Amino acid sequence: MTVILTKSFTFLYYFCAILFGLWSIPAVYFLKIFSQHSFNLALAITYGVLLLLLQSIPTHKKTYRIFTLLLFAVVFLRWNQMTPAQDKNWADGVSRLPSATIDDNKIHIHDIRDFIYQSETDYKIQYIDKTYDLEQLNQLDYILSYWDGNKEIAHSIFSFGFENGDRLAISTEVRTQKGEEYGGFTGLYNQFELIYVLATERDVLQLRTSFRGEDVYSYPTNASKQEIRYLFNIVIDRVNTLHNTPKFYNTVTQNCFTSLMTDFRKAGGKHHPFDYRLYANGFSDEMFYQNGKLKSTLPFTEVKQRFNINQYIQPDIYNANYSQQIRPYKN
Repeated sequence: MTVILTKSFTFLYYFCAILFGLWSIPAVYFLKIFSQHSFNLALAITYGVLLLLLQSIPTHKKTYRIFTLLLFAVVFLRWNQMTPAQDKNWADGVSRLPSATIDDNKIHIHDIRDFIYQSETDYKIQYIDKTYDLEQLNQLDYILSYWDGNKEIAHSIFSFGFENGDRLAISTEVRTQKGEEYGGFTGLYNQFELIYVLATERDVLQLRTSFRGEDVYSYPTNASKQEIRYLFNIVIDRVNTLHNTPKFYNTVTQNCFTSLMTDFRKAGGKHHPFDYRLYANGFSDEMFYQNGKLKSTLPFTEVKQRFNINQYIQPDIYNANYSQQIRPYKN
């Protein structure tokens, strides 16, 4: 029995050490202990070599395991001391954090993004404040935007609709600095902040369809007014929280899809936790369809064709009435 326990512990130790070691080597680099890139790279390489040596020395294994765990603890503690910031030189599209105040059935939203585009890089910066009547909140669209021909991964957006025709889109994004580029691997290591962009559809969707050439689908859901209102309140609460307390973006756990799905589940939406489409979210529209969340009785292939909004727009032309343009059909 003792032998079995010893072997089990040894296996568990090496398994966890390999996993944490693979994660922690880049983490040491991204901790940015030094101001110079080359010094941080040298530190990460040295740390990795040291870990390898500690596991390969045949004698005094217990002592070296304890030392390895101490190294892991130092990295982990230093990692947990990393804090997101609000005061960076942000890119134009994420330069302002929206916020909202609710007064009975009226909601006053500040810093809604409403850029006017001539091209992806040529635009008029415009943030607006607007008041919405929550009693008129009656529609929810689930939107997927694909880029570079990719079908497995898409950018996810919620769009809330009101009886008077107003639309408010919610897009969870990386809050990049000017001149900074997002990288999926880098995004695993607390290098970017998270932002909930509140925007008009003629900004956040038109940018994608008309000026970036992305393939965008906007699906009306059959959520009830009560469900939509509850989800909207959860999203707005998250918006206000981020306005006061910044958080890191994470490529896996806190991205454009997982953040919105967390809000959706809080509002009562349910999905099987092991459904692969939760991780390959480019197929999540099919998941919503099969779970009866989309407002259509057509076969899924026809639903996807109908709600591809690229067919309703004119590339490279800005349209102030974009929300009406992309919905020539009746729900």
